[in-house]
Amino acid sequence: MLATKRNLRKSGTGGIYQLNDHLFEGRYTPTNAQGKREVHTVYAPTREEVEPLLEQMIEEVRKRIKNDKNSKN
Repeated sequence: MLATKRNLRKSGTGGIYQLNDHLFEGRYTPTNAQGKREVHTVYAPTREEVEPLLEQMIEEVRKRIKNDKNSKN
């Protein structure tokens, strides 16, 4: 069996998975302000459409978590 090179994403940028022929899932699982892991997902028909949706969702989630941590203090 030959080793294949995987397309690895940088840490903290989420993951993209193909669910079936016409559906891709973008998933981001950060630690929230209370220290618990929470899952956020976006769906689109192609990998190219998931990329910008995932980036936008990650920005929004990071801002919300930052605000929750600041309001907790």
